[in-house]
This record gives sequence, structure tokens and C-alpha cells, in this order.
Amino acid sequence: MVSCSNTFYKVASTPPGTQAASLDIERAYHNSPIAPIHKPYLAVSWNDAIYVGHVAVEGLATAGGIQGCPADALLDILRHHGIEHVFKWVDDVVIFRTPSHSINSRGSVFSYNFDLPSVFRITDPLGVPWHPIEKKGQDFAFSVKYVGFQWDLEHRRVSLLEKKHMKLLSKLNLFISTASSALMHHDCSSLHGSLQHITFIFREGRSTLPPLSSFISKFRNDFALRHPPHSVLECARWWKLVLSTPGGSRSLVLRHAVDPDIWVDASSSWGIGMVVGEHWAAWHLLPGWDCDDRDIGWA
Repeated sequence: MVSCSNTFYKVASTPPGTQAASLDIERAYHNSPIAPIHKPYLAVSWNDAIYVGHVAVEGLATAGGIQGCPADALLDILRHHGIEHVFKWVDDVVIFRTPSHSINSRGSVFSYNFDLPSVFRITDPLGVPWHPIEKKGQDFAFSVKYVGFQWDLEHRRVSLLEKKHMKLLSKLNLFISTASSALMHHDCSSLHGSLQHITFIFREGRSTLPPLSSFISKFRNDFALRHPPHSVLECARWWKLVLSTPGGSRSLVLRHAVDPDIWVDASSSWGIGMVVGEHWAAWHLLPGWDCDDRDIGWA
């Protein structure tokens, strides 16, 4: 989500004519070398032989951040060469370029200080194994795909990629159809992570996630089975309805900050209170409000 926020502010504040390109590092973890002192602990026994790990293997739990250090160094090198507006999420990199432009009778003609070959001239001597642009990534344009979203720089909007949209809708349909039977922790946490990610676009959906978060916390371990309560199914059905409606997007136009001076609090033994400026109001919670897995978080 940090990467989304950085991209948001860049797209929201960028001048007209700004373009972006995206690149993806091929087999990022497989290409990450292991420190010599760690290699004895990454040995694998197979067919009566011992094989020592020289590069990271995909899914190695202790190597979760092994990509971060070289990727951060790569961004520093690019910025040293004047490519300043570059962000990354693990092995995905997005690069912005801001134009200088001249005006003629046909309108604005934009020119830029660098292009994608300029980037490759910097990264090729470093041995950065980029995916071929035809497979993953794209050249500079006024719209860019990054972290599962489509970023429209001209209209300053962000939307969910169609491929990700359909994949998540299928996940919701499967979750709802199998909810009559007991579910595993992975089924729920996977759906929760996907929905949490897209609340960057569908911000009103944030209020639907607490029942799912609460349900996930009740699993004793990764292999326990539990039946989802009604509140979790309502959350899934709400998201299915939202994602079944085409055209969902979020404006990235910067808005003026306003402090309405609103303060709220809740008490499970009494009720809910609110202060707005010099005015206040309070409500008692009705008896039985805390059934169906509702708790202080719901209040």
C-alpha cells in the first residue's frame, strides 16, 4: 500500500504530458545470490547427494526481503543518472518522466530527457535481468499498469486491471459457493488480502472488512476448519455486487484538506458518543447488540 500511496501522489501532482513506463525483474528471487556463510544452511538432500543453495529459492520464508537491498540500490543508481521519479514494489518498477514542451500551431509538443533505451544503458552493465517488454512491463505512455492497477496519468484516475478484476470476482464466487461448508484459514486470509488491496480504489469497502478480519483471528491454526458467520457472507456478497458493476475507478485529483473537528468513541457497556465542534450526541446500544460476532470493533 505504501507503493500505491507514492504512485498516487506522483500521478495526482504531475504536470501535463507526464508519462510512465513499467519494468519487471525476471525471476527476482532465483537471481538473488546467497551469502557464502548461509549456504550450508540451504543444502538439499536428493538421490543420495547433497546440493548447496547458491541462489534464493522461491517461497523461502527467511528470504522475504532479499530482493529489497539490490532493488533499493538500483533505484539510487537510476536517480544518480537523473531518473528521479522511480518507485518499486518487490520486483515491479515504475518510472515517471516529466516533459519539457514547446508550443506550435498544432498545440503542445512534448520532449523528454530520457527514454527506455536510456534506462537499459544504465541497468544492462549491472546485469539487471528485466523481463522482455513484450511479456511484462510497457514502454512510456500516458497510462501504466502497476501493482495490479491501471494508472491513467492524463485523467488522473486509477482502476482495477480487467484480469485482476475477473480473478477476484471468481475468488468471491468460489468463496460464497463453498461457504456452506467449513473453510480453512488460507481461504479467508487470501480473500481478505485481495479485498484489502483493492480498497485503495473502492474506499467505501473498508467498512465491510472488520467481520472478515475478526473471523480470521478465531482460527486456532492454519489447518483448523470453521463455518463463516452471516456477517462474513454479507461482506463477500457486497464485494461481489460491487465488482459485478463495470467501470469502478477512483479519482486521483488532489483535494483540499478540511478538519471537521469530529471526535467519536464507543463503550461496550454503554453506547456511542460523538462530538462535532461545540455540539455532542450520544446513543445507548440496545440489549443484544453484541450477537452475531459483533463486538466493540463493530460499535
